[in-house]
Amino acid sequence: MDEAIQPGSVRLMDAAALGPLFTSLHDAGFSVIGPTVRDGAIVLEELQTAGDLPFGWGVRLEPGGYRLRRRSDSAAFGHSAGPGSWKQFLHPPREKLWSARLDGGGFEVEADDAVPPRLAFFGVRPCDLRAIGIQDQVLGSGHGNSRYAARRAAVLIVAVNCTEPGETCFCASMGTGPGAGPGYDLALTELVAGERHSFLVDVGTQAGAEVLASAPHSVADGATIGAARDAVTGAAQQMGRSMPQAGLRELLAASHDAARWEDVASRCLT
Repeated sequence: MDEAIQPGSVRLMDAAALGPLFTSLHDAGFSVIGPTVRDGAIVLEELQTAGDLPFGWGVRLEPGGYRLRRRSDSAAFGHSAGPGSWKQFLHPPREKLWSARLDGGGFEVEADDAVPPRLAFFGVRPCDLRAIGIQDQVLGSGHGNSRYAARRAAVLIVAVNCTEPGETCFCASMGTGPGAGPGYDLALTELVAGERHSFLVDVGTQAGAEVLASAPHSVADGATIGAARDAVTGAAQQMGRSMPQAGLRELLAASHDAARWEDVASRCLT
């Protein structure tokens, strides 16, 4: 195992190394949040072990429809983004700001200054990673003391490149996938070929390098890197939907005109 890992490095690890990677995250003080199967869907919640990932599960998407399906392989990330959002952990709809108690006939107010939990987002899709980046601009940039900024600073992101988009995915036409852009600490590309199940790992930050150092891995060879990159590139050609290349602003403006809604919808879903 080569531990001289630097940001920008590319490594290869077997699927069995996901367990040690989880252990490394836990040892570093992170709670791991990622996809798992529950209530007929792939949802985001805290994972105790790598075995909680949705190995062998995929989804079938259609307009107004979402169904789990069994895959013919053991892929852990052979599904598109689920119905949940990472926003619930970064910008929760409810949070405690302060508390108050009676004291001598008056109120004593105490601000809630609890330290945000250290969270590792495991399995962030490129489209979701881009959404987190926009949240950072709106809620975090220029607000160094904000509660959002504090939560965001405590998050480590393990992204997963898409190699098999859903039937209604359109990220390629928006420039938000299927490959993960900047913002990740580690980015995985899943490779399943017969009995061989492995992950190409792109190291984005020093924090990601330190976490990966404790998991079994090796230097990736050129052929494996090429195969992984080709799989992501191929996913861009398999998108079931695309957004218009021009006139999007006008289309969105027209969406407020009920008389033109049918035309807008048909153009967006081509």
